[in-house]
Amino acid sequence: MKRFLVVVFLFVTGYVQAQDSLKSHALDEVIVTGQYEPQSVTKSVYQVRTISGERILAKGATNLQDVLNTELNFRFSQDLSLGTSAVTLNGLSGQYVKVLIDGVPVIGKQGTENEINLNQINVNTIERIEIVEGPMSVAYGADAMAGVINIITKKAHEQKLLLSAKVQEETVSKEYGTKQGIHNQNIAAGYSWKNIYTNVEAGRNYFGGWIGNATGRTKQWYPKTQWLGSGTIGLKKENFNLYYRLDALNETISNPGAFQGGQALDQKYITNRFMHQVQSELKLSTRLSYNGAVAFTDYSRKTQSVNVDEKTGKETLSLGDGQQDVTIFTGLTARGTFQYKVSDKLSIQPGYDINVESGKGGRLKEGNHVIRDYAGFVSLEYLPVKFISIRPGVRVVKNSQYNAPPFIPSLNTKIKITEKLDLRASYGRGFRAPSLRELYFNFFDASHSIEGNPDLKAELSHSFNTSLTWQMLKTDNVNLQHAVSGFYNSITNMINTGFRPGNTTVTTYINIDHFKSKGIVLNSKLKYKQLNATAGFSYTGRYNEFNNDDNSLPAFEWSPEVNATTSYSFKKTGITTSLYFKYTGKLPYYEVATVDQKDVIRLAQIGSFQWMDFTAQKSLLKYLSLTLGVHNLFNVVNVSNTSMNTSGAHSTGGPRPVGYGRSYFLALNFQLTK
Repeated sequence: MKRFLVVVFLFVTGYVQAQDSLKSHALDEVIVTGQYEPQSVTKSVYQVRTISGERILAKGATNLQDVLNTELNFRFSQDLSLGTSAVTLNGLSGQYVKVLIDGVPVIGKQGTENEINLNQINVNTIERIEIVEGPMSVAYGADAMAGVINIITKKAHEQKLLLSAKVQEETVSKEYGTKQGIHNQNIAAGYSWKNIYTNVEAGRNYFGGWIGNATGRTKQWYPKTQWLGSGTIGLKKENFNLYYRLDALNETISNPGAFQGGQALDQKYITNRFMHQVQSELKLSTRLSYNGAVAFTDYSRKTQSVNVDEKTGKETLSLGDGQQDVTIFTGLTARGTFQYKVSDKLSIQPGYDINVESGKGGRLKEGNHVIRDYAGFVSLEYLPVKFISIRPGVRVVKNSQYNAPPFIPSLNTKIKITEKLDLRASYGRGFRAPSLRELYFNFFDASHSIEGNPDLKAELSHSFNTSLTWQMLKTDNVNLQHAVSGFYNSITNMINTGFRPGNTTVTTYINIDHFKSKGIVLNSKLKYKQLNATAGFSYTGRYNEFNNDDNSLPAFEWSPEVNATTSYSFKKTGITTSLYFKYTGKLPYYEVATVDQKDVIRLAQIGSFQWMDFTAQKSLLKYLSLTLGVHNLFNVVNVSNTSMNTSGAHSTGGPRPVGYGRSYFLALNFQLTK
């Protein structure tokens, strides 16, 4: 916490200095997620935060976790056995966070957490990220109850010519070499001619893994190679925009085993994803417009296992349970919205949302499983007076497996109390049917024994968010803003992992009668000349389900977070320095543990840690920039975990991995736009 006070001092110092000058001008950010038309973030009825592509570049991020790990209310956890990561937002797991690329859902949930692996998305293609916090279930479905992460990609139609290339080299703790460390390369080109525009991009990300506490040929963090590509071709006219985009991913995670009895088991986890999308924007009149998208995703996750002979190095296929398999998911999405402006005070947005997901393979129970979800929705935005915006909405869902409520409502309101004070409030009802993975997952290996549960019930939820934003100071030179917000989520029949009845060695999916999360968030932003600074605090409570049986136990367990960012540009030298800090507080939770051969309810906790990144960016020539810095300055590797649940197939005990230690990076970026 002392380290944080230094950052806060810089922030406050910048604020004091900000009172004395009036020379620069800050523009409002323009957002598109959930809007009837692009508009400034200050006018939106939603609480939205944006992360620019420039900030991603300045941070030296190689994946989305690097981008979000110092954001308030985001928590990440690692599954080193599978090489995947999971996220929570506002106390809810990633299965309640909708991940979109240009407004189209990403397919391919992984791990027991049943969520998208954010680190399989190419950060170099990102123009900006829009994060809408709070319920978006009417527009995007119940898996958007915690919020939406919409990744807006770069497109060439804004410029005639776009050329870029990036090379980044980074150590992994103290390890660096040809087959150690991080070696990333990316190249992109785009061109627009008259009304036609194109983009192509290709990249390779190599992570050499990290030995850590492992011995011999094994590694604590597994090596990973990603090949990423994308391509866009489009036609844009004054009232019309149509484009096709392909995003492709090939990822290989290698798990070298230890020699035992002259043999070692080596495994590879291979992911392939091809995401096709066709999007259109059509302005039919001065009052009526249409946005539509059709997308198809082909996703596969393959496990390959070989036995390696210690003396000869000869490899032979391993035929044990789960050691050779492939699981395939395909997803079809068709989505469209009409925007009709009835008058200056009233706009209407009807739409449709069709999602069909199918899955088959070794990690799904026998058969080709399909879930179809058809939805129609309508919302309207009404301005009864100049300073009030009201957006009610309703969604009607037909699911092929589960009966949804007749209507799923939502209500968003923005009140401009004064010229400097805005109040936002939102409510969203949610319905979420179990996913294919939760119903039919079947995964047994040396580290996991997990199976789906076809008897799961669908989830129903209520979500409330409110925020108060104070534009304390806004001049041509200074922009100082404070915000306080709160959230409350309530989920009935929440789907979580637990032991199969009668067999504590097998983990399955179960319904929890009731789960809640609530919290408060404070944020401040300052922009003064070449200084940008933010500081924030959150306090999140997660429901203790054991309170239902024992009222002496607290109903909620609370955990704090603190973050701060400062960035300063030195005009004379052309150098910009940035500091990113986050304190993630202790996470307490209750568990059932066996003590003296008796099951007891006891308090456990995951320890706190502090994370800091430092970067410096310098323009070398007109089109070249150099970024260097340090990730994980405090050298965090693991955090303590006092859980006694160290047995079973899906143990929650033992230290939790957070990082692989302090690392140093150097990135060279070329960008030409005309």
